[in-house]
Amino acid sequence: MLDIHTDIQDGTLPVLGQSPKLSLLISRSDYMLHAPTSAMLQVELNTIASSFGCLSSLVSKLHRYILDRAGVSEEEIDGQLPKNVAMEAIVDGLAAAVNEHGHKDKTMMMIVQPGEQNSFDQQWLQLNLWNRYRIKTLRRTLADISSRALVDPETGHLVIDGTAVSLAYFRAGYTPNDYPTEKEWEARRIIEQSSAAKCPTVAMQLAGSKKVQQDLARPGVLEKFSRTEEEAQMMRRSFAGLWSLDDIASDADASAAVDDAIQNPALYVLKPQREGGGNNIYGKELADRLSSGQGLSAFILMQRILPPPHTVTMIRNGEAQVTESLSELGVYGTLLRRDENILLNQEAGHLVRTKASTSSEGGVAAGFAVLDSPRLI
Repeated sequence: MLDIHTDIQDGTLPVLGQSPKLSLLISRSDYMLHAPTSAMLQVELNTIASSFGCLSSLVSKLHRYILDRAGVSEEEIDGQLPKNVAMEAIVDGLAAAVNEHGHKDKTMMMIVQPGEQNSFDQQWLQLNLWNRYRIKTLRRTLADISSRALVDPETGHLVIDGTAVSLAYFRAGYTPNDYPTEKEWEARRIIEQSSAAKCPTVAMQLAGSKKVQQDLARPGVLEKFSRTEEEAQMMRRSFAGLWSLDDIASDADASAAVDDAIQNPALYVLKPQREGGGNNIYGKELADRLSSGQGLSAFILMQRILPPPHTVTMIRNGEAQVTESLSELGVYGTLLRRDENILLNQEAGHLVRTKASTSSEGGVAAGFAVLDSPRLI
């Protein structure tokens, strides 16, 4: 990923056509309530394939319906369950990118995994794009793009199967498993070279990596990207402890954190540069990995957020189960920019994922959690 970004920056992989760079970010910033301090701490920021916006909107409607059928007044429902506009707002962002690109075909290409398991969440985007904006959607894998797409050398248009694509929207490409051969990497280069809007660009995908999250937490770094020091400090209040493992010997704070994590592994988590759930290291395995000192630069060390448990009824595989659970709040945002000009920048709904309190991971598609709604009390 970094090689592609570098090649774009130095012109080795030139962006074709005359259109200014048009990029769309659909982000989801995830938080958990840290019980010892009652602070909402950021788990991570997702900059690629931020999923479940549509299904979360439907779950919110389901819960409002259940309360209505139970006899709760509309005023009470509005006070307890905030309306979730994720489906509408994300579609608005996608449509804004397609329309800003300006090609008459008005087509979005959704990059998906072979045998996609999360197609229902994606289908709602396709339906709403057509019903509300008359924008067509093509579903293609990276392998499809490698063998069937090209970039017009004069216009920079990304063309696949004879159709010009205004927006390349990634719902794949976030895990090494998505790149089994060089063909998939060639597809990323083809897309990055084109004038199509990209959601995200390679640069923005890299910006969402765990390493960048850790680096932004270092003293003085976030301030470079903030309008004021007060704004930076306000954002820092949502940061959990984050430490680099690149050079522990010369970093006193990281060394102290590693020593404490070996002694108290339940208070920490090791995170690799991976997305999609099921990748983090906890407990004894964490302590053993830190003690070995091997391959640590592939990870960051993070303070473990300790949310308060609550009793819920979870519906999984059609069966109801009453269990102690933990919840995570995700807040969506859309950002559209052409070069340095910000065209769209808004909050775009929310998501809650609830899991059994005994589970360390929180991925819904990975089978660890269910979709939920926030209830305000």
